[in-house]
Amino acid sequence: MNKRAKRMLLALLTMVLSVGLVACGGDEDTSSTADSGSSSDELSGEVTMWTASLSGEPFDSYFADLEAEFEELHPEVDVIMEDIPQNEIQQKVLTSLTGDDVPDVVNLAPRYMVNIAEQGGLLELNDLVSDETKESYLEGAFNAGFYDDSLYALPWYLTTTVSWYNGDHFEQAGITETPKSMQEIYDTAKAITEETGNPSFYQIINEGDTVMEEMITIADGEPIVKDGKTVLGENEEIVEFFTLTQQMYEEGIMPQENAEGSFGTAQELFMAGNLSLLESGVTFLGPIESGAPEVYDVSRSGEPLNSADAPMNIAVMNFSIPAKTQNPDAAVALTEFVTNAENQLEFAKVAETVLPSTSESLEDDYFQDPGDSPKAMGMLEASKTLQRAESLIPPLENSADLHEAVKIAYVENLQGELTPEEALQQITEQWNESFEEIGEAPTF
Repeated sequence: MNKRAKRMLLALLTMVLSVGLVACGGDEDTSSTADSGSSSDELSGEVTMWTASLSGEPFDSYFADLEAEFEELHPEVDVIMEDIPQNEIQQKVLTSLTGDDVPDVVNLAPRYMVNIAEQGGLLELNDLVSDETKESYLEGAFNAGFYDDSLYALPWYLTTTVSWYNGDHFEQAGITETPKSMQEIYDTAKAITEETGNPSFYQIINEGDTVMEEMITIADGEPIVKDGKTVLGENEEIVEFFTLTQQMYEEGIMPQENAEGSFGTAQELFMAGNLSLLESGVTFLGPIESGAPEVYDVSRSGEPLNSADAPMNIAVMNFSIPAKTQNPDAAVALTEFVTNAENQLEFAKVAETVLPSTSESLEDDYFQDPGDSPKAMGMLEASKTLQRAESLIPPLENSADLHEAVKIAYVENLQGELTPEEALQQITEQWNESFEEIGEAPTF
């Protein structure tokens, strides 16, 4: 693996998660998370694992230890670890499937998993993983490994949403609690802006995916698409979301830069003390801790800015096994080993900004009693949110088209070029047309 600075690697990890992760079973010694540390004399041969954008320290040392421990448990197995850039891994897997030089285990985001699975490139895992292993994962994270009712991946590391706010700004405005509804967000942000003289609230847009996730959260269990027909305009809370964010942008409560909507812009504004409140993942404070320690010290975290039981999104990184693997038994055993509770806990400690997908890992003091630093408190809030988090957007062939339609309409609404009703109608028409083009009728 190439050596890179730890900060660069954590930035890559952040990028991977912000966008916005097998057979054999039959052998009881290798089929469960709990047993994945047990020995099996039947395993032998080479097993190659591809990780995604995780080269350099501290990950090189982590994976070297993991490799040595697995090979000690299975002396006849030779583990080969390779790191592939995140933006190249899907194509490299597809290319490898046209020949015989295929990796045995690959680290894939769900959207890549779906693309490869629908081409028949991944091993179906339904009957190859024990119930004990399946039950060791958080339900929402585990479900992200399914495509077309078949299991094609086991979950690895996660991130989810929390609220971040500037404690000084809240204190100046006399606010003691984070808002729990769109109207409360408006009232809170307006009060802070009047007190500080600066914009205070930021809605991360990214590629449109975060706004789409926000709409599903606001719908709180009611579908925004039913049998392939979009029903956004019928949801009063979503109309209110578009109405009040447009109003906040017009009134200067949201910054003009918000039309760009990127995660990085939000970090820069927060770091400069020109932003007070937003929702984001646990990686948000990373550059702020070193770049603006005075802002980091007054940074606070809380639950997401929604009702306490509203569904929240998780970003998942999985491990899948290519269908042409020459060593499915060892591939399954290695996948279970890497994703078991002990190894996921250690990985979370090494990475510092991600969460594990195993319930047992979250019971450790690292998450239950993390200390009182702003970053530690953010991790604690995120671990609470995981209990109600799931992958809100189903894996669909037209996901990129759906995101783009949302981004364009949301920004045009923000800038007053469309009314909220017109923006939602524009999304509705483009989504429905896209569903017809791919011949799918999803409900979500």
